[in-house]
Amino acid sequence: MAQEEPIASRVRQAAAGGDQFGISATILGELYFAAYASQHREQNLSRLQALSSALIIWPFDESAAETFGRIQAEQKAAGQPVPPLDAQIAAVARIHGLTVLTADRHFQFITGLSIENWI
Repeated sequence: MAQEEPIASRVRQAAAGGDQFGISATILGELYFAAYASQHREQNLSRLQALSSALIIWPFDESAAETFGRIQAEQKAAGQPVPPLDAQIAAVARIHGLTVLTADRHFQFITGLSIENWI
């Protein structure tokens, strides 16, 4: 949302090449929390609404809930638990075959998930 370079320019370039971008409903919730908790609430809410209208919002639905449970169980069995919100994001990405753009190291432990770090 900060539109920091070089990430913003890379997103624009990828979009121009036909790539689509979106976020899970879980991420949208995290962004709303950040906006409401910020010192610039109205400005950030306006920016968030503009951002969300330009992106695909993938829902956390029943299929994602099942995959979330599977991911949490897999990670617990492997001794590498991940935070629940990260597992929700991973579940949505896994069922839709999406690539997760993140610098968060928790995602690298989740099997069947494509991740890239653009930072």
